Amino acid sequence: MLTRFAALAIAVAGAAGFFGVSAAAAPELLDVRFGPSKDATRIVFDLAGSPEYALSGDKSGNGRLYVDFAELSLNAAQKEYAPGKGHISRYGFADRGDNGVRAVLEFKNTAKIKEVFLLEPKDGVTKHRLVVDLVTGDKSAFLASLPERYGDLTLMIEQATAQSGEQTAASPKPQGVTPPTPTRKTADIPPAPEEQKRIVVIDPGHGGRDPGAQGQSGTLEKNVTLTAAKELGEILKKRGRYEVVMTRNEDETIRPDAREKLARKARADLFISLHADALDQKAVRGASVYTLSDKGTERSAKLVKSEGDNQVYNLDLKEYDNIVGDILLDQAQKATLTNSSKFASILIESLTGKTPMLNRSHRTGDLRVLLAADVPAVLLEMAFMSNAKDEANLNSPAWRTRVMTAVADSIDQYFDESAPQRHADARAGAGQ
Repeated sequence: MLTRFAALAIAVAGAAGFFGVSAAAAPELLDVRFGPSKDATRIVFDLAGSPEYALSGDKSGNGRLYVDFAELSLNAAQKEYAPGKGHISRYGFADRGDNGVRAVLEFKNTAKIKEVFLLEPKDGVTKHRLVVDLVTGDKSAFLASLPERYGDLTLMIEQATAQSGEQTAASPKPQGVTPPTPTRKTADIPPAPEEQKRIVVIDPGHGGRDPGAQGQSGTLEKNVTLTAAKELGEILKKRGRYEVVMTRNEDETIRPDAREKLARKARADLFISLHADALDQKAVRGASVYTLSDKGTERSAKLVKSEGDNQVYNLDLKEYDNIVGDILLDQAQKATLTNSSKFASILIESLTGKTPMLNRSHRTGDLRVLLAADVPAVLLEMAFMSNAKDEANLNSPAWRTRVMTAVADSIDQYFDESAPQRHADARAGAGQ
């Protein structure tokens, strides 16, 4: 079972050289070649330089294989999806939040990993060749062929205690977790095969006694956010990759703090709150995306301590002394904010050209609904209720479908480019 602190562990471990000893210079991607046959496919990454890499995957669709490189130099054209051969329908590369690069290979016909090996330059060949051999197999066989995980939590605690100046042995260790033994060439950190659907919490802003902004024609923000949220939820459900949780399904009043707590109780992988802005300057229009500000991050840490809700990434911070606990909380917030900002950038890019955007589209704020320390979250201001054209868009089914499809596409891309992980805490009473 994939641990819900995996993302935090990766964030901490990244600072300590999680993939092993870094090479002097990032290896360069020269080419990706395929050698297909009837029941097998060989994938060859031609590289100038020795790579640090990790394999993982999931069974979405026909299945997807991920190859994560700690460092990799490639050009913009190489990041675009390109057709594959044999068992691979298409492949592409994407930047990761930890400065690494992920290769995403989508299966046309499901296969399992037969062998993975690295060929050093020799016999007149000057390049390194990372080889992945696939043979036909079902999804269960593919998942079973993925390498085993490391004990992420032990690595995280050791790094945290090292930062605090304490001895690692003095900090409590969970039972049954084996410390990792990284190698020079590989650090295999695949996702848990059981975890498939990502949990996305959609929050229609306002509701009930809180109508939100009102448009020039009388449109209420609480109504357009609910309609848009329902459409986004249906689009995501049809894609088969997500479990969708709504903070409200009807016109009811929900406190901002209850929305954030619901996201944590649902063990959300992503939280998106939908709103529609308003200003006295009625000419202003366009969408914008908010993530948590530095002030909000400080407030989030205070809430964890003041409310006694010390569960972060399924770690009970009360089990650690104040120094280690503060380090773990800080690392959790950094990982969450990094992922929130990453999703915000993808979302803005996806929306551009689909709807008007403010000039400064990515903004930050101390917003209560974004305060969860371990749930990546954004607030999307879809348009301005105070602008007549934006109000018309908010009431347009065609505009709503186009924009919510773009939001769904950005969610797809975010998870395609992110290491599989599970956020938040699902213990009883977490959402009370």
